[in-house]
Amino acid sequence: MKSIHYQMPETNTPMRIAAEPEVLYMARKTIDLFPIDQFQALSQKLLFTQLEWADILHISDRTLQRYLKDNKPFEGLFAEHLYQLENMAELGLSVFATPKALEEWLRKPREVLGEMHDFSTLKSFWGVKLICNELGRIEHGVYI
Repeated sequence: MKSIHYQMPETNTPMRIAAEPEVLYMARKTIDLFPIDQFQALSQKLLFTQLEWADILHISDRTLQRYLKDNKPFEGLFAEHLYQLENMAELGLSVFATPKALEEWLRKPREVLGEMHDFSTLKSFWGVKLICNELGRIEHGVYI
């Protein structure tokens, strides 16, 4: 039977242990904040009224006014939802030429794969994802 003879390399350096990548654990405090100026820019892309924005974010109109007046950034789930809406707006504006055309398409009820999508679909994370999927199908010409 054949045997394997392995010789350790001759080095005087101590053995090093692989560590986990530190980049995975770097804390970025700004990732969960959505600044008001970014919200203002988003509201130029998605032409909704203040009441509609409040409804989409599940907050009262008065609370949204307070955020805008105090220039207080959105935090937590509000920020996450706004970042998702911002990504959807970018995709929507690449498919539709103008913010007005995108707004009209978002407001029009339509049936996609047996489910009705309309303006209320924007209220949930899953709904925004469904709209992004639909925009992707339109963009690539595989619209159902």
